[in-house]
Amino acid sequence: MATWMFAGHLLLGSAQIATYVYRLLKPHRVGVYGPSMVGKTTLDQYLTVPGDIDPIPAELRTTHPVRNGNFSMPRSTKKQVRFNGERTPITSSDIGGQQQYWGMWAKDIIDEHRDIIFYVVDHRIMLSPHLRNEAVAGFQYIVDMITDTKYPSTFSRKMKKKAKRWKPKVVCLLLNKMDIWWSPESDALWSMGLKRQYRMVIPFQDELRRLRRAGIPTNVEAISSQYGLHVEKAIVDTIHLI
Repeated sequence: MATWMFAGHLLLGSAQIATYVYRLLKPHRVGVYGPSMVGKTTLDQYLTVPGDIDPIPAELRTTHPVRNGNFSMPRSTKKQVRFNGERTPITSSDIGGQQQYWGMWAKDIIDEHRDIIFYVVDHRIMLSPHLRNEAVAGFQYIVDMITDTKYPSTFSRKMKKKAKRWKPKVVCLLLNKMDIWWSPESDALWSMGLKRQYRMVIPFQDELRRLRRAGIPTNVEAISSQYGLHVEKAIVDTIHLI
């Protein structure tokens, strides 16, 4: 019996090593998008080097230079998500959230074949109708594209063909800055499994339903990228939905 158990542990260990090596060679392709100043760059920095991140001033928000009439796409970088003793390799880019960069979101999703999409928002959508509408419009822009209902006007015929042949495997609405907005209300809804009924999620419910009708799994997670609260768990739990 002991011999068989030992052999089983060896096989399990070998399978885990093989999976990790495979993911090193082909990491999960993660896309992170959302409005400006919601913490996307902070999340990118945390995933690169975990630990508390200094707040990023508004004047240092992510921008992209123009080259040959187009915004220059940032490079995708490799990262390791460590959770429960396991490491999950991913790649992602840091793209600005202003509406002028939405075309870059689309290009990044299609050209880089982002199979996992995180759309990041924060508590400000509960305080400002303008910011809420902007956040919903950005999410709708992505959902339109990946459900084949509307492609950006900047897409060439070649990009449209590529978009039709590809779909992400999962989309997650990521509620950032929970260190600011988490309350007894949110705690109660999360504990009852009703997090999709939270005030920050309700404006996005129509698009989440559209994704599910299109056969694309969806998720909702709460994190604080500045302090690393639930970041790794949110990413790994979303990946496990694939």
